[in-house]
Amino acid sequence: MEEAVPVPPQYQPQPVTDFRAFADGPRGYKVEEEKDTLLPLEEQAPVGRVKRPKHNTVGAGKESGRSWKQPGQRASSLRNPQTALSWEKRMKDKAEKAAFLAQKREALAAFKAKKSEAKAQREASRQRKEENRKASDLTVAISSATAKKLLKSKKGRKQIRTA
Repeated sequence: MEEAVPVPPQYQPQPVTDFRAFADGPRGYKVEEEKDTLLPLEEQAPVGRVKRPKHNTVGAGKESGRSWKQPGQRASSLRNPQTALSWEKRMKDKAEKAAFLAQKREALAAFKAKKSEAKAQREASRQRKEENRKASDLTVAISSATAKKLLKSKKGRKQIRTA
């Protein structure tokens, strides 16, 4: 006999949300479903004469020779007639789905906010770096004659820059 696992009285089970299939990665990498999975009509196996199904006669026929086998049950007799969900169950499922979608939206919004914040920080850092580089540059005023001489060579053109 299996004994029940003891549960402390202060334990309160929390709702579990499954994010395993949550698409938060890069977009555009979904695997396409295979198209044309059916074989062409020419390649399909030829259909022979179909025998009439005999229900509840498994093992009873002379063909198998297994008269000891119990007669089978029809699939419809095994089916549970109570397939419709109750109103309370449907409403509960609907509320759970809405809560899950809200949690998913919040998680996605947090992910996007974090990403955009990092992007803004990178941009600000790059801009600050560029401003510091410009501020630390050594500027020398040169005459127009010197500038004209520098403009003649490729190296000189690279050196000259307006402040």
